[in-house]
Amino acid sequence: MKLAQISQNPLTSVRYRIFLTCFILYSIHFATNVVREHYPAFSLIENFSFKVDKYQGFHSDIFRHSDGHYYIGNNVAGSVVAAIPLFIFKPVLDYFENKGKKQVRQKEDGVYTKYRIDKPNRQKFFKLVKEKGLHLKFGAATVVTSIILMAPLSALFVVLFFNVLIKRGVVLNRAIWLTILFGFATPIFFRTAHLNHNMFLMYAIFLSFYLLWNPSKQTASPSKNRIFWAGFLAGSGLAFDYSGVVPLFFLYGYLFFLQKSQTSFKRAFIESFPFIIGSIPPILFLLYSQWAMFGNPFLPGQYWMRDVNYTDRGWRGFSWPAIDLYFLNLFDPAYGMFTFAPLLIVGFIPVFFYRTKKLILPKFERRFSAVYIFLFLTFCAANQYSRMQFNTGFRYLLPLVPFVFLAACDHLNRLKWKWLIILSIPVLFHSWVLSMVREPVFVSWSHFLDEGFQLPWLTVLRLTNPAGHTIYSSAIAPLFIIGFTALLVYFIWRYKNPMFLYGFGKHDELQYLNNPNGTEFSN
Repeated sequence: MKLAQISQNPLTSVRYRIFLTCFILYSIHFATNVVREHYPAFSLIENFSFKVDKYQGFHSDIFRHSDGHYYIGNNVAGSVVAAIPLFIFKPVLDYFENKGKKQVRQKEDGVYTKYRIDKPNRQKFFKLVKEKGLHLKFGAATVVTSIILMAPLSALFVVLFFNVLIKRGVVLNRAIWLTILFGFATPIFFRTAHLNHNMFLMYAIFLSFYLLWNPSKQTASPSKNRIFWAGFLAGSGLAFDYSGVVPLFFLYGYLFFLQKSQTSFKRAFIESFPFIIGSIPPILFLLYSQWAMFGNPFLPGQYWMRDVNYTDRGWRGFSWPAIDLYFLNLFDPAYGMFTFAPLLIVGFIPVFFYRTKKLILPKFERRFSAVYIFLFLTFCAANQYSRMQFNTGFRYLLPLVPFVFLAACDHLNRLKWKWLIILSIPVLFHSWVLSMVREPVFVSWSHFLDEGFQLPWLTVLRLTNPAGHTIYSSAIAPLFIIGFTALLVYFIWRYKNPMFLYGFGKHDELQYLNNPNGTEFSN
């Protein structure tokens, strides 16, 4: 039975409910981090330039180039995306900038610049921003990029994952549950809190894979349009970050061998042209942006920037894969994939004891995903900057998350409901604690046990104002917001509730949604 047959009201659509749930929960957990992607975005909306002279000294990756201007040392495609909502809200940002500077001028005894935290760099940054009167503008900008940009994009991405499960024949209630785990028991929850190009890379790569795979049609070749846009997204991944070179070749290889399994070598190569053509525009943008900033289209910002941590290793921080980095990227309590999302370990369990035709991630796609995961892990093990993730939390391996979780779904989908729920509770709560506190695993749990429930933006407001200054210093504020949000989410799922939302696994006639192949996966 299709969803359209159950209800025509968009408010009762499962996809709509998943989107709203994710959007609301991601939004209330937003963080006020002003990251390096913000500065080129500010410059783009202020003077249509990649020069960030106005913001020199605000970030360690901002450096003075030989032309006398200041630039950021990373790819700026993510900043271009962020500039769109910031441009729309530019009048609001200008208002807050003027108001912030006016506050500074009127404070004869100086503005309050203390950040009651044991991190010197954050203290220094906040003092600089406050003294320049940019605190209100920066705060408003983080609201825009987190709630207007990141939260809806991640919510749509979770809905995309739900569509994959449905098209692979997973029963409706089980697909909803697995989708909620994907959205909130993985680092997607943690990383959606603020602007970051790693999330854009993940969106682009998995959507590209989705277009090539077309999960509801296992034997049909993707259309030329799908191949073109898959290429555009794969090329965009490279424009977002240089680690995108690994999935770019992976996706092209997947397309080529997918076509070759149905036709000749020559024909498969010809049919891959739309992918190559589609990837050209974002790669040209990458080359143009490097030429515009550094005068050379082929050398990245890391080549020009001053020496920082780990640039002495290999070529500007890129060397032979380090064995310890394989382990640290997976298990370090400050940024390891498995420490931030223990559930992803399930994705590495073999599936040779399952019937091939009943796999959610088919054998062919699973093999290519395994190669991609290994190659990407190797790339990150060669990138010595991976060691600096202790400042940011898990991020480098984000492009692996949807592939690993999709592989895990073949095991999770076969668990009895009782065991799936028992497994879900601790991993969801663990992810929530990390997203509330935003520190390494053990530190986050220690703060949570000492201070209770909290929200990242409220924590910053509390620590950057005198103790007991306003209502956000009270422990009641986060509890009230979380409680109200829980009621709102409950209402979203109960509003004119279709029958299938009552009782998991009890209504066989309502268990399937849009299952084109009639595939019934074992539970």
